[in-house]
Amino acid sequence: MNIIFPEYGKEAELVEGRTILSYLQELGIDINASCGGEGTCGQCLVEVKCAPGVLSDKTEAENEFIHNNIHRLACQAKILKTDKPVYVRLKSILYLRRLYILESGEHTAIPIEPFVHREGERVFYELEDVGEYTGEIYGITLDIGTTTLSLYLIDLETGAVLSVSSRENPQTKYGNNVISRIEFAGKGKGQDILEREIRTAMNEMIASLTDPGKVYEIMVVGNPVMRNLFFGYSVESLGKSPYEPLSANAVSKTAKELGLKGNPGARVYGLPLIGGFVGADALAVVLATEMYKNEPICMAVDIGTNTEVVLGNCDRLIAASSAAGPAFEGAGIPCGIGGVNGAIKEVRIENREVMYKTIGNTAPIGVCGSGLIDVLAELLDNKIIDGRGKFYGAEKEFKIAEGIWLSEKDIDQLNLAKTAVAVSIKTLMERYGVGLELEDIDSIILAGGFGNFINTGNAIRIGLFPDVEQEKVKKVGNTAIEGARQALISKTKRDDAEAVAKQIKHIKLEEEENFMEKFVSELYFQKYL
Repeated sequence: MNIIFPEYGKEAELVEGRTILSYLQELGIDINASCGGEGTCGQCLVEVKCAPGVLSDKTEAENEFIHNNIHRLACQAKILKTDKPVYVRLKSILYLRRLYILESGEHTAIPIEPFVHREGERVFYELEDVGEYTGEIYGITLDIGTTTLSLYLIDLETGAVLSVSSRENPQTKYGNNVISRIEFAGKGKGQDILEREIRTAMNEMIASLTDPGKVYEIMVVGNPVMRNLFFGYSVESLGKSPYEPLSANAVSKTAKELGLKGNPGARVYGLPLIGGFVGADALAVVLATEMYKNEPICMAVDIGTNTEVVLGNCDRLIAASSAAGPAFEGAGIPCGIGGVNGAIKEVRIENREVMYKTIGNTAPIGVCGSGLIDVLAELLDNKIIDGRGKFYGAEKEFKIAEGIWLSEKDIDQLNLAKTAVAVSIKTLMERYGVGLELEDIDSIILAGGFGNFINTGNAIRIGLFPDVEQEKVKKVGNTAIEGARQALISKTKRDDAEAVAKQIKHIKLEEEENFMEKFVSELYFQKYL
């Protein structure tokens, strides 16, 4: 007998001991398994119809998220009998609604000096003739996030952004953080599957924007795991001490080598990595903001599952990353959700009455990261929870909207994520030297989609950011892909990127002698203790 997915017209033979999640992954059906199949995120919710005894009993993990006899977590439900069919429908709202992805940042005008150029009626990559000029010379920039993909279609003759495309990273069905991707890559054909997923998604994005034959160069940025999976390099070394990529150098391949759509002569270039889990995306932020040229000391923060922080100026740059986890992206929080229509994005509490706004101004279905930060700050300010994140009184949950709650356990998860980011910032401040104080920092640059939408005052109150004047906090959008654009259209910027990558000192937080002391000192909500 078979397991059948009617919505997709796909099925496969039942095999005793396999989970429903393994079939979804094998058949290429998108499902959010942000915890890598550990049963802790509750996102791989499915509706199952089958005869009694065909599936394993609900696990303790499932009982935490499910309170009926129809739904199961795909990662927990195992096949026990193969003599009766199993019908499965997906229920995760993340796959019923489109994620809102911040597609662009600020565009800076720079001199156009691309590697690909036209001479008469011929197109050249530097000195190499790569074909006849057919009217357009396009380039692609791709920012590979752990959760999302953003792509620009660039006119290489003008440097203009012609079109933008974005989508969820299809690798999320194998885990929503870099560690789970590393683990999956090491299993059987896991590496091949992850490579195929990302390249197929990119081909679909390119084809939706233009004739691939007009694409002559592709520029790729991402954290070390994402970049190296894209280019087909092993990520095994990033999963064990000393947690470094096999190579941090820039990468150059042909589109044909990677199975990507493009002109037959198209090249694919990956910006270099900085070290550890600080990748080409962080370098692109430094490139776009020109921190490496400026005298004022700035701090760039890109918050995500893997959060990167870079501190410095033209004299010195240091960087660190922290495994903040996906809590602020909704994973592991029962009522948490990504940035989709219906996600609560802003929250205010007055006299215990909750006022909120949702993405798309539709009925609420969960709380996204910016909303979670607001909830924490409001609960603290209204003395509903104390500085340790514990509720005053007997109630251990707070109702945000009908069917949407935040519990003490959820607050603990958010506290750990907040603390991981705060420790990165504190460590870099201490390691920078010359008695650096908060007032010496000219600006804190928030890069990426998450940073773009949060209430900075609330983020400061809960301790996510240091206590600086809010005027110093600047939101710059998806600066990583802007840095990639600049490296695509400018030889000078690309040379700068390769030089700067070698100058940035990578600080390994786990090797700091007093790391645990710092972590404890930042734990909880210090302003309210």
